[in-house]
Amino acid sequence: MRIRSSSTHYIGFGYATWKAFFFSLLLTFPTMANESTTASKISSRAVASMAVPNPMRDTLNGAWDCIFDPINPCVNLGIAQNDLMLPELREKIPACLGFQDSDLAYGTPYGSKKLRSLVGSLVTRHFGAVVPIDKEHVFATTGAGAAVYFLTMAVTDPGDSMFVIAPYYGNFDTDVCLNTGVDIVPLYLNAADDFSLDVDPATLDEAMAQATAQGKKIKALMLTNPHNPLGRCLTRENIEKLLQFARKYHLHFISDEIYALSTFNDILDPSKPNSFVSVLSLENLKDLIDPSFVHVIYGMSKDFCINGLRIGFIIDQANAELHEVLKATMIFSYIPSTNDRLLCNFLSDETWIDSFVTLNRQRLAKAYTKTCNILTQYNIPYLPIEAGIFLILDVRERIARQSESKSQLSAEDEKQIWRAMLELGAYISPGHIFHIRQAGFFRMTFTIDEEKLIKGISILATALDLQQRV
Repeated sequence: MRIRSSSTHYIGFGYATWKAFFFSLLLTFPTMANESTTASKISSRAVASMAVPNPMRDTLNGAWDCIFDPINPCVNLGIAQNDLMLPELREKIPACLGFQDSDLAYGTPYGSKKLRSLVGSLVTRHFGAVVPIDKEHVFATTGAGAAVYFLTMAVTDPGDSMFVIAPYYGNFDTDVCLNTGVDIVPLYLNAADDFSLDVDPATLDEAMAQATAQGKKIKALMLTNPHNPLGRCLTRENIEKLLQFARKYHLHFISDEIYALSTFNDILDPSKPNSFVSVLSLENLKDLIDPSFVHVIYGMSKDFCINGLRIGFIIDQANAELHEVLKATMIFSYIPSTNDRLLCNFLSDETWIDSFVTLNRQRLAKAYTKTCNILTQYNIPYLPIEAGIFLILDVRERIARQSESKSQLSAEDEKQIWRAMLELGAYISPGHIFHIRQAGFFRMTFTIDEEKLIKGISILATALDLQQRV
């Protein structure tokens, strides 16, 4: 099995060479600033941080104006946003608003006691937490990305590395690496199959041996469960293997569970149980790892369809020292008092919340089934999923030129389709921004208005036909 730093995939020289360049830049930058009036007027730290590759950031930067055009926005098949529950939210959110004098005052940087208690109750109920989540276990941030960033800052040092189960959510490249001095080492669970979530302890040991040989200091292991972008859940057995691996090498175990309540496999097939297993639900956790090394990321954006409110959480039940660090650093991630109170009102109605979760899962199953039928009509293959709001499309056969095989496709082929779709009025996420090693895959969001979805898939089919004729 091969591993690599995310940086080596997108620039033309190896990690060791890049690292040497990185530090030479830090050493020479002050001299450069003194010798030239045209030198950069930002810090060497900022220069170095912006040099960290982030293909997702680059792709989004090229599409923002199309996605958020106030007059004629393109069809958004790329950003993970769930619009299926808009009718309920249009009614509920305004009822949770209303100005109060306290909205003009500072609140608690990491969330009010009431908010943290309500989140604890939500997670305890729906994640099956063995130990009930107390308010002192919850730390609110301005989004799950901020939660990943502050947790990275708290458990790693500059020069450390983090294993991330790959493929992975592309903006982890920023959440983990920007300003931290930490780099990501993608951890593929199968040497040949990027879409396998089966864990082999020998493969993990080999990955650690290779990382160590490359001079890496791995301090943490992070995964998304349910998985982004694969839309599937890790089994309990595989989670336990990863926990044992983390214990063996003294790694912090970070489980991003932001799609926890967006599963629907048991709705598609009522004979099967819900496939999601939270690390918080393992009654044998203490036998597998020191619980003070286990941290969960959650947020309201995906399961509750409110991306724009920017609210995420770090959940940690056993690391008192970390708790004090997070309380201190959350001053830089202060959630607005209005949002805190809105969410308190929103979560206080537990009967409504539980009904919302059930209805959302039902609509996800229905939207997924419809989407599969539409993709089949357009002869666009896809990988089956059981959770989340997107699925992976496999268009290798559609874009492979007659003189080439699927294995010869490159990220540039994906970019050409991405550009063609933008010109035609739709945005989709290319596979390489999730560090899928073989080109020809795209992640497509299906939780949008059905008419827009059909239009977007039609545009994709047109772009694929254009690519075939190149």
